[in-house]
Amino acid sequence: MKKIELEFKFPVGNAQKLFEKIGGAPPKIAYILDEVYGSGKGFKEEKIRKRLVFSGRNKEIIYEKTKWLDGKIKKVRERKIKTLSKNLKLENSYEKIRFLYIRQGYEICIDFYPIGVFCEIEGKKKNIKKIAKKLGFNLKDNIEDNIDAYYVKKFGEEKAHWRFGSF
Repeated sequence: MKKIELEFKFPVGNAQKLFEKIGGAPPKIAYILDEVYGSGKGFKEEKIRKRLVFSGRNKEIIYEKTKWLDGKIKKVRERKIKTLSKNLKLENSYEKIRFLYIRQGYEICIDFYPIGVFCEIEGKKKNIKKIAKKLGFNLKDNIEDNIDAYYVKKFGEEKAHWRFGSF
């Protein structure tokens, strides 16, 4: 998914009700496997995320490089990486099933991870507020952490590789 402007992420208590509230045109559905590679020097080091996306009969591999800039992790999408450096090791991986709703001026993703279901809304802040309220979310429940940090805070230990059926 391309970055529109802002992203808010909410935990989902009842996926069925959320699907019913969204309605409209059907979503694009994909299986996604993310693998995060680094040299083991911590979260501030440069890392590469390899994302494997299966959607219908299509398969796509997307690489993102992260850099620590101005006190935040910045992602730069790259497709030119063909092989990973031998200095990088697989540090983390997880899979999810994504339902992507593309609407005019915003996008809604419902992501099913082995650790739970989350809804991401991307767009302009005005649209996010309106859509979040319509879907029953409160902006103060926005999860600002990435899914890895959320897992550690919620469950207290890091599980390096999350797969369906492994919890």
